[in-house]
Amino acid sequence: MNFEDFFSADEGGYPYEDAAEINECYLRFYDMLLAAGLELTNGSSRIGLQSQIKKAKEILRKRALTTDFKALQDKGVSLLDIKERFLLSDFEFLCLIIAYAQETDGRYQGGYSLLTDDETLKTPNVFFAKRLLCEFCDTDCEKIDLEKTSLFNVFKSPKGKGSLYDSFELSRDVADILKGNFDIRGELKALLTLESGSGKKSTLFHKDEEKELSNYLKSAGDEPGKVINIYGAKGSGKRELILSILDEDKKALFLDLAAFDKRGEESAPEILKGIIARAHILSEDLVIDAGEGQDLAALKKILLRAGAFLKRVIVISTKRLDISLASEGFDVFGIKLYYPTAREQESIWKSELSKYKLEDGVNPSDFSGKYRLHYEAIKRCAKEADAIARAEGKKKISFDHITRAVLDCTTSDLDRLSDRIPLKFSYDDLVIDDSQMNIIKTLVSRVKNRNLIDEEWGFGDKIPYGKGVSLILYGPPGTGKTMAAQVMAKEIGMALYRVDLSQLVDKYVGETEKNIGKIFDAASDGNVILFFDEADALFSRRTEVTSSNDKHANTEVAYLLQKIEQHDGVTLLATNRFSDFDSAFVRRITYAVKLDKPDADKRLMLFEKILPDKTPRDKDLDLKFFADSFELSGSEIKEVLYSAAFIAASEGGSLSNRHLSQAIKYQQEKAGKVLQGADFARYLN
Repeated sequence: MNFEDFFSADEGGYPYEDAAEINECYLRFYDMLLAAGLELTNGSSRIGLQSQIKKAKEILRKRALTTDFKALQDKGVSLLDIKERFLLSDFEFLCLIIAYAQETDGRYQGGYSLLTDDETLKTPNVFFAKRLLCEFCDTDCEKIDLEKTSLFNVFKSPKGKGSLYDSFELSRDVADILKGNFDIRGELKALLTLESGSGKKSTLFHKDEEKELSNYLKSAGDEPGKVINIYGAKGSGKRELILSILDEDKKALFLDLAAFDKRGEESAPEILKGIIARAHILSEDLVIDAGEGQDLAALKKILLRAGAFLKRVIVISTKRLDISLASEGFDVFGIKLYYPTAREQESIWKSELSKYKLEDGVNPSDFSGKYRLHYEAIKRCAKEADAIARAEGKKKISFDHITRAVLDCTTSDLDRLSDRIPLKFSYDDLVIDDSQMNIIKTLVSRVKNRNLIDEEWGFGDKIPYGKGVSLILYGPPGTGKTMAAQVMAKEIGMALYRVDLSQLVDKYVGETEKNIGKIFDAASDGNVILFFDEADALFSRRTEVTSSNDKHANTEVAYLLQKIEQHDGVTLLATNRFSDFDSAFVRRITYAVKLDKPDADKRLMLFEKILPDKTPRDKDLDLKFFADSFELSGSEIKEVLYSAAFIAASEGGSLSNRHLSQAIKYQQEKAGKVLQGADFARYLN
């Protein structure tokens, strides 16, 4: 056998033109090794064969030296690329060539019996590769562990003779890549998404975080073993931040950890092997989406395996993860994504709304001032506002369309923890004293301008804690406390969630606090209003501690007050027994609004406001008489009018004084009150 049977003598002076040519050359070298093995069994000199193989290796070495591999980066992936990336030994590299040959041509199966004396061998095993290398290449290959490279599938020998007789093949992903197929296929398709770098820094948000991350990556070097945890609320732009620091020719491979965990422990190692090999060979950043980080043990296993090869692994999550990897030599760097500033939110609103037609007067600052929304949420709201406008047959988006979109897009865990109240009332529907109305309007203005005051005016630096706003609504039953809460929510433009405190109180120590904590955690973005109705269940006067139960109750009150003060959003409380509240507690609430029972003039206003214009009524309907004669609350007036309307409808006539009298009679008797009013009997009969 002569090396010139496989290579030309002057071939060493030519650089490789692409990956396919490199792979073809190494297949020829493998063919030469097989031919040498055949001649060895026929009695040829080992020294002579080794001399010829050495000449072939020199040609391969010279071709590699004359090749500009950077210029070949877009021309496929070669066996040499994989050798360099995985730092393969000569033995591991030969196994790579053998396994690749098996993928390209099934006729190679016939050569495995060479040097093994096993005529039944149909797949290469470690013993075959070791003998082939040691016979002709004079290379030490004592340490054998093909599985650690993530390139091979290794099958244990049924003969039970240890690793020497274990057979191997290329993992499916590595084989596809060497053949030029870079698409995500098979099981990986359900787990991975591939996204290209944007090649440009964001001008809208997270500029400081972007700079911090870029500086870290520049200083971190290319050595493997670095974990970057980027965390922030859902939709905070974690993916956008990652893609912004990648050049356009770079890609990020996003792995859904929850979907990966569902694959089970048996198939997970093989799947992970394919993911790591793909990311390492194609220089793709592996980004693990850990969600809320429920399974840190599974995440740690992935990081330990992937970190051995990849220069960095990025983990995105909603909260900072407690990933303890220092003892394994890993460098863990965390970066939090906060809400965009009011100025950044305004830029995002402008950018997104510029894609649509707007009515005159729509100002993005109106929304950036009061809402705390992440990038993705603003994008979604702008799109939803356009859909609402088109559904109404409008060609332009209005202020109300955007407000409705924000309300519709406000999804929260509060939906399963409390009741969302529809917002149907405005200032015009609220009949209260001017002084109390002014307090309500002040609260509304405070929420609308909170970002302006905290950021533009600098108060956020001076008052970093307790920037939320709270209000107690107190007064007799039926005076409009719930309506007042609805009015404030509508005027602000936020969803209103009613929380029943009696359902949160638990007899077991610590459970009430847990329930309260869940409510505030779900409302942590500050874009919803918490309305604690019937607050007497917990917010009553703290007692002197005479028993463990008293101490427990006081602890619950203190915890709730602490959560209210820490909450950045709006908290409303409603009570019928304000006098029972602890004064120390009240001092720490921002505002208090007293809602008294309406006097005669206000009752008349309520009768007139609540009675719909479309309701048919008698000409002599005497609403003033009923307002003057009966001390009804707002909710009682609503109840009376609704009941009277049904009585009138059942008789087929219009609403009359008699119908109102009958409805009041039912209402008063239900309340155990004595009927009053000089002309009441005349109207009733």
